[in-house]
Amino acid sequence: MSAIKVGIVAIIVGAIGTVAILVTPSWFPVAAAVQAHRQDDLYLALMIMSSFIMAVVTVFLVYSVWRWRARPDDLRDGPPIHGNTTLEIIWTVVPTIIVIAFAVAGGVVLVKNEQTTSQELVVKVTGEQFAWTFQYPNGVVTHELVLEKGRPTEFAITSLLHDVIHSFYVPQFRVKADAVPGIMNYTYATPTRVGKYVLICTELCGPGHSLMRAPVQVMEPADFTQWLATQKSDQSKGGA
Repeated sequence: MSAIKVGIVAIIVGAIGTVAILVTPSWFPVAAAVQAHRQDDLYLALMIMSSFIMAVVTVFLVYSVWRWRARPDDLRDGPPIHGNTTLEIIWTVVPTIIVIAFAVAGGVVLVKNEQTTSQELVVKVTGEQFAWTFQYPNGVVTHELVLEKGRPTEFAITSLLHDVIHSFYVPQFRVKADAVPGIMNYTYATPTRVGKYVLICTELCGPGHSLMRAPVQVMEPADFTQWLATQKSDQSKGGA
Protein backbone atom coordinates (compact mmCIF):
# COMPACT_ATOMS: atom_id res chain seq x y z
CA MET A 1 0.00 0.00 0.00
CA SER A 2 2.87 2.37 0.80
CA ALA A 3 4.33 1.78 -2.65
CA ILE A 4 1.02 2.81 -4.24
CA LYS A 5 0.89 6.03 -2.21
CA VAL A 6 4.50 6.83 -3.05
CA GLY A 7 3.76 6.11 -6.71
CA ILE A 8 0.87 8.57 -6.68
CA VAL A 9 3.07 11.23 -5.08
CA ALA A 10 5.79 10.51 -7.68
CA ILE A 11 3.35 10.97 -10.56
CA ILE A 12 2.07 14.24 -9.08
CA VAL A 13 5.63 15.56 -8.64
CA GLY A 14 6.46 14.47 -12.19
CA ALA A 15 3.41 16.29 -13.51
CA ILE A 16 4.42 19.45 -11.64
CA GLY A 17 7.90 19.19 -13.16
CA THR A 18 6.40 18.81 -16.63
CA VAL A 19 4.23 21.90 -16.17
CA ALA A 20 7.26 23.83 -14.89
CA ILE A 21 9.19 22.98 -18.07
CA LEU A 22 6.27 23.99 -20.29
CA VAL A 23 5.88 27.40 -18.67
CA THR A 24 9.61 28.13 -18.30
CA PRO A 25 10.85 30.52 -21.02
CA SER A 26 13.09 28.85 -23.60
CA TRP A 27 16.83 29.34 -23.16
CA PHE A 28 17.37 28.90 -26.89
CA PRO A 29 17.71 31.71 -29.43
CA VAL A 30 14.64 32.44 -31.53
CA ALA A 31 13.79 29.64 -33.94
CA ALA A 32 14.18 31.00 -37.48
CA ALA A 33 14.02 27.86 -39.64
CA VAL A 34 11.73 24.88 -40.15
CA GLN A 35 14.53 22.62 -38.89
CA ALA A 36 14.81 24.65 -35.69
CA HIS A 37 11.14 24.15 -34.86
CA ARG A 38 11.40 20.39 -35.40
CA GLN A 39 14.47 20.07 -33.22
CA ASP A 40 13.01 22.27 -30.49
CA ASP A 41 9.85 20.14 -30.38
CA LEU A 42 11.94 16.97 -30.08
CA TYR A 43 14.11 18.52 -27.38
CA LEU A 44 11.03 19.64 -25.43
CA ALA A 45 9.58 16.12 -25.55
CA LEU A 46 12.90 14.71 -24.31
CA MET A 47 13.02 17.24 -21.47
CA ILE A 48 9.46 16.46 -20.40
CA MET A 49 10.04 12.71 -20.38
CA SER A 50 13.41 13.07 -18.62
CA SER A 51 12.03 15.35 -15.92
CA PHE A 52 9.07 13.04 -15.30
CA ILE A 53 11.29 9.96 -14.96
CA MET A 54 13.71 11.84 -12.71
CA ALA A 55 10.84 12.97 -10.45
CA VAL A 56 9.48 9.41 -10.12
CA VAL A 57 12.91 7.91 -9.38
CA THR A 58 13.82 10.68 -6.93
CA VAL A 59 10.58 10.37 -4.96
CA PHE A 60 11.00 6.60 -4.58
CA LEU A 61 14.68 7.04 -3.69
CA VAL A 62 14.02 9.65 -1.01
CA TYR A 63 11.17 7.58 0.44
CA SER A 64 13.32 4.43 0.51
CA VAL A 65 16.23 6.22 2.21
CA TRP A 66 13.87 7.60 4.85
CA ARG A 67 11.70 4.50 5.33
CA TRP A 68 14.46 1.91 5.62
CA ARG A 69 17.25 3.99 7.07
CA ALA A 70 19.45 2.39 9.73
CA ARG A 71 18.97 3.69 13.25
CA PRO A 72 22.06 5.12 15.00
CA ASP A 73 22.23 2.14 17.43
CA ASP A 74 21.36 -0.54 14.87
CA LEU A 75 24.54 -2.39 13.82
CA ARG A 76 22.83 -5.41 12.28
CA ASP A 77 23.20 -6.40 8.66
CA GLY A 78 20.21 -5.71 6.49
CA PRO A 79 17.76 -8.56 5.90
CA PRO A 80 18.47 -10.72 2.84
CA ILE A 81 16.16 -9.87 -0.03
CA HIS A 82 15.51 -11.34 -3.46
CA GLY A 83 14.67 -9.63 -6.71
CA ASN A 84 11.15 -9.07 -7.93
CA THR A 85 10.96 -10.57 -11.43
CA THR A 86 7.83 -8.67 -12.42
CA LEU A 87 9.28 -5.35 -11.29
CA GLU A 88 12.58 -6.02 -13.07
CA ILE A 89 10.78 -6.84 -16.31
CA ILE A 90 8.78 -3.60 -16.06
CA TRP A 91 11.79 -1.35 -15.44
CA THR A 92 13.64 -3.02 -18.31
CA VAL A 93 10.87 -3.04 -20.89
CA VAL A 94 9.46 0.45 -20.26
CA PRO A 95 12.80 2.33 -20.60
CA THR A 96 13.61 0.25 -23.68
CA ILE A 97 10.35 1.29 -25.31
CA ILE A 98 10.97 4.95 -24.42
CA VAL A 99 14.52 4.92 -25.81
CA ILE A 100 13.43 3.20 -29.05
CA ALA A 101 10.54 5.67 -29.47
CA PHE A 102 12.82 8.68 -29.12
CA ALA A 103 15.42 7.10 -31.41
CA VAL A 104 12.74 6.70 -34.08
CA ALA A 105 11.51 10.27 -33.50
CA GLY A 106 15.07 11.58 -33.79
CA GLY A 107 15.56 9.63 -37.02
CA VAL A 108 12.34 11.05 -38.47
CA VAL A 109 13.41 14.60 -37.62
CA LEU A 110 16.85 14.01 -39.16
CA VAL A 111 15.38 12.63 -42.38
CA LYS A 112 12.91 15.52 -42.68
CA ASN A 113 15.62 18.08 -41.97
CA GLU A 114 17.77 16.68 -44.78
CA GLN A 115 15.08 16.35 -47.42
CA THR A 116 15.96 18.07 -50.68
CA THR A 117 13.75 19.66 -53.33
CA SER A 118 14.25 20.79 -56.89
CA GLN A 119 13.49 24.39 -55.90
CA GLU A 120 16.14 24.71 -53.21
CA LEU A 121 18.85 27.33 -53.22
CA VAL A 122 22.37 25.91 -53.16
CA VAL A 123 25.00 28.01 -51.42
CA LYS A 124 28.63 26.91 -51.37
CA VAL A 125 30.19 27.78 -48.02
CA THR A 126 33.97 27.94 -47.63
CA GLY A 127 35.70 28.36 -44.28
CA GLU A 128 39.24 29.61 -43.87
CA GLN A 129 41.31 31.11 -41.08
CA PHE A 130 39.39 33.22 -40.12
CA ALA A 131 36.51 34.09 -42.45
CA TRP A 132 33.54 32.65 -44.33
CA THR A 133 32.88 32.95 -48.07
CA PHE A 134 29.55 32.23 -49.76
CA GLN A 135 29.03 31.47 -53.44
CA TYR A 136 25.58 31.54 -55.07
CA PRO A 137 24.44 29.63 -58.19
CA ASN A 138 24.72 32.74 -60.39
CA GLY A 139 28.39 33.18 -59.47
CA VAL A 140 27.94 35.86 -56.82
CA VAL A 141 30.54 35.59 -54.04
CA THR A 142 30.06 37.40 -50.73
CA HIS A 143 31.19 37.39 -47.12
CA GLU A 144 27.59 37.84 -45.94
CA LEU A 145 25.11 34.97 -46.00
CA VAL A 146 21.82 36.25 -47.42
CA LEU A 147 18.88 33.86 -47.71
CA GLU A 148 15.31 33.89 -48.97
CA LYS A 149 12.51 33.42 -46.47
CA GLY A 150 10.57 30.22 -47.05
CA ARG A 151 12.99 28.78 -49.60
CA PRO A 152 14.76 25.51 -48.76
CA THR A 153 18.51 26.01 -48.84
CA GLU A 154 21.32 23.51 -49.17
CA PHE A 155 24.68 24.53 -47.74
CA ALA A 156 27.62 22.78 -49.42
CA ILE A 157 30.33 23.29 -46.83
CA THR A 158 34.08 22.86 -47.12
CA SER A 159 37.37 24.42 -46.06
CA LEU A 160 40.39 25.49 -48.10
CA LEU A 161 42.60 22.54 -48.99
CA HIS A 162 45.55 23.61 -46.82
CA ASP A 163 43.45 25.11 -44.04
CA VAL A 164 42.03 23.52 -40.86
CA ILE A 165 38.63 22.17 -39.80
CA HIS A 166 35.94 24.76 -39.09
CA SER A 167 32.28 24.30 -38.16
CA PHE A 168 29.28 26.05 -39.73
CA TYR A 169 26.58 26.95 -37.22
CA VAL A 170 23.72 29.45 -37.19
CA PRO A 171 22.09 29.12 -33.71
CA GLN A 172 18.70 30.31 -34.95
CA PHE A 173 18.62 27.54 -37.60
CA ARG A 174 19.81 24.77 -35.19
CA VAL A 175 21.83 23.10 -37.97
CA LYS A 176 25.55 22.49 -37.97
CA ALA A 177 28.18 20.87 -40.20
CA ASP A 178 31.96 20.74 -40.20
CA ALA A 179 33.97 22.48 -42.90
CA VAL A 180 36.73 19.95 -43.62
CA PRO A 181 39.60 20.62 -46.08
CA GLY A 182 39.05 18.69 -49.30
CA ILE A 183 35.67 17.26 -48.20
CA MET A 184 32.18 18.58 -49.01
CA ASN A 185 29.64 18.33 -46.18
CA TYR A 186 26.00 19.30 -46.47
CA THR A 187 23.34 20.71 -44.21
CA TYR A 188 19.95 22.22 -44.89
CA ALA A 189 17.71 25.01 -43.62
CA THR A 190 14.46 26.62 -44.65
CA PRO A 191 14.38 30.13 -43.12
CA THR A 192 11.02 31.14 -41.69
CA ARG A 193 11.77 34.49 -40.10
CA VAL A 194 13.05 37.68 -41.70
CA GLY A 195 15.89 39.17 -39.70
CA LYS A 196 19.62 39.43 -39.09
CA TYR A 197 21.60 36.66 -37.41
CA VAL A 198 25.20 35.57 -37.00
CA LEU A 199 27.05 32.55 -38.37
CA ILE A 200 29.72 31.32 -35.97
CA CYS A 201 32.52 28.78 -36.15
CA THR A 202 32.13 26.18 -33.40
CA GLU A 203 35.37 24.28 -34.04
CA LEU A 204 38.49 25.60 -32.28
CA CYS A 205 40.50 26.60 -35.36
CA GLY A 206 43.26 28.91 -34.19
CA PRO A 207 43.92 32.26 -32.49
CA GLY A 208 41.18 34.01 -34.48
CA HIS A 209 38.50 31.40 -33.78
CA SER A 210 36.36 33.63 -31.56
CA LEU A 211 36.24 36.27 -34.30
CA MET A 212 35.33 33.90 -37.12
CA ARG A 213 31.81 35.12 -37.66
CA ALA A 214 29.70 36.22 -40.59
CA PRO A 215 26.46 38.21 -40.82
CA VAL A 216 23.36 36.29 -41.86
CA GLN A 217 20.30 38.01 -43.26
CA VAL A 218 16.96 36.47 -44.22
CA MET A 219 14.95 38.53 -46.72
CA GLU A 220 11.52 38.42 -48.26
CA PRO A 221 11.59 36.70 -51.71
CA ALA A 222 11.32 39.93 -53.71
CA ASP A 223 14.05 41.63 -51.68
CA PHE A 224 16.32 38.62 -52.01
CA THR A 225 15.90 38.50 -55.80
CA GLN A 226 16.73 42.19 -56.04
CA TRP A 227 19.76 41.82 -53.76
CA LEU A 228 21.13 38.89 -55.76
CA ALA A 229 20.71 40.77 -59.04
CA THR A 230 22.41 43.85 -57.60
CA GLN A 231 25.33 41.79 -56.31
CA LYS A 232 25.81 40.13 -59.70
CA SER A 233 25.70 43.48 -61.48
CA ASP A 234 28.21 45.05 -59.08
CA GLN A 235 30.61 42.12 -59.28
CA SER A 236 30.35 42.02 -63.09
CA LYS A 237 31.30 45.67 -63.24
CA GLY A 238 34.14 45.08 -60.84
CA GLY A 239 35.42 42.16 -62.91
CA ALA A 240 35.24 44.24 -66.10
